Amino acid sequence: MEAVHVMGVTMIKRLQFWFKNQSEFMLFLSHVGDPHNAFLFYFPLAFFLHQSVGKRVVWVAAIAEWLNAVFKLILHGERPYWWVQESTAYTNATRPHLQQFRLTCETGPGSPSGHAMVTSAVLYILVSDYLFYSKVKSVLMRVFSWTMFCVVMLAVNLSRCYIATHFPHQVIAGVTVGVMIGQIFNSISTMTLTFKHYLAASVVFMTTMLMTFGVIQAIGLDPMWSVSKAQQWCAQSKWVYLDTTLFYSITRDASSMFGLGIALFILPQVNNTGHSMANCVVHISISLIVSHFIDSYKLPHSPIMLFYLLAFCKFVLLFIFIVNIVPRINFFSNNNKGSEKKMS
Repeated sequence: MEAVHVMGVTMIKRLQFWFKNQSEFMLFLSHVGDPHNAFLFYFPLAFFLHQSVGKRVVWVAAIAEWLNAVFKLILHGERPYWWVQESTAYTNATRPHLQQFRLTCETGPGSPSGHAMVTSAVLYILVSDYLFYSKVKSVLMRVFSWTMFCVVMLAVNLSRCYIATHFPHQVIAGVTVGVMIGQIFNSISTMTLTFKHYLAASVVFMTTMLMTFGVIQAIGLDPMWSVSKAQQWCAQSKWVYLDTTLFYSITRDASSMFGLGIALFILPQVNNTGHSMANCVVHISISLIVSHFIDSYKLPHSPIMLFYLLAFCKFVLLFIFIVNIVPRINFFSNNNKGSEKKMS
């Protein structure tokens, strides 16, 4: 594995040289691949275009991110920005210098890449469902759609390596597993799922994560070892963000599933299938604006349990707002208005 890491560092050095004047663009691409976009951007977009696709996006994103966290804890993967500082493969005279950026200092273990895994799973669902529901028969259009999928994922993966937060093999593993998850869940209907399924998923996410933490501690290892690495080797301490921890990711997954379950099955809704396209655009726009506002609001980091509790509540309320409140906004008249009813 050390040889793989050395080759990875060499590739990262080349990327940082080739794109040395495009650092802001690379950081933007890394933002594009952030797993939270699945909940804050792709879900509202998909939900108001096709509810079944929107619900599947949340399921795929949550399961992919949960599995990613479990894999990271088990595989104990290094990240380039700290590995290169500690590796005995180099001497002090030959040790490469990897440039760090404001998004470099991720706090979780590095393998597989969560950006690559979650984003590839969600985009796979979006592309395949678009081709299915739009009944696209043109070979050229299908080739174009999947080519764009590959281009976006390649760009995201290159950016993750460029900022020295992942080795190349970690992003390749992430995309591979993400596509597999997308393929599996692409054939599963969300119409048969009930509130019990959403609640069970939320409970499973939290309990399995806590159990994994407990097992790792029981065998004498530190499940938070990567956080210490990030704090030790990050070029600037302000680049170490609490919302990049694995437990925050699982909190987001569990709260999103719980919030969506409540929004779909507990609270009264408006069937938006009859709304005009103009209203659909309004609904998407409002949801994205509110999502951005909520995401930009910084939660207090102390005490730590309050931080995670507020994070849980934040995503529950966000899903309730998008599913139950936004569809009631109807600026444009439509002859086929949807009536209020319980949606599956």
